Formats: sequence, structure tokens, C-alpha cells
Amino acid sequence: MDFHLTPAYGRDYKSKAEVIAAWQAGKDFILATTGQYCSIRDLKDLPNQVWIRYANLRKIIKAQ
Repeated sequence: MDFHLTPAYGRDYKSKAEVIAAWQAGKDFILATTGQYCSIRDLKDLPNQVWIRYANLRKIIKAQ
């Protein structure tokens, strides 16, 4: 199962490097399917792929 996330609290990132830095820093993201907030702390031990949208939700990156 894949997790699709978007930045929380109105944040947006312009580059892949910003997304990865925020993810690794433990910033909150919103789980697309449920609207729940989560971070790397919640998903790091799961064997699933994590995809994060950025650049006004037009681009996507695999974070994990």
C-alpha cells in the first residue's frame, strides 16, 4: 500500500530537496486518503512507499 501525502498547514515546497529536508526533519504532512496528519515518525517503520506532492500539488516525489 502506498501513502500519498501533501504538506500540512498551508506549506508548499518548490524543490525535491526542500521536500526531503522537511520529511526527514519530521514536519507534518496530510494523508490524502484520510486527511490525518502524519510525519516520518509515524510511517518510517512501515514497508510501504511514501509519495509527497509539492509545487502546488503538480509534482510528486518518492520520499521512502
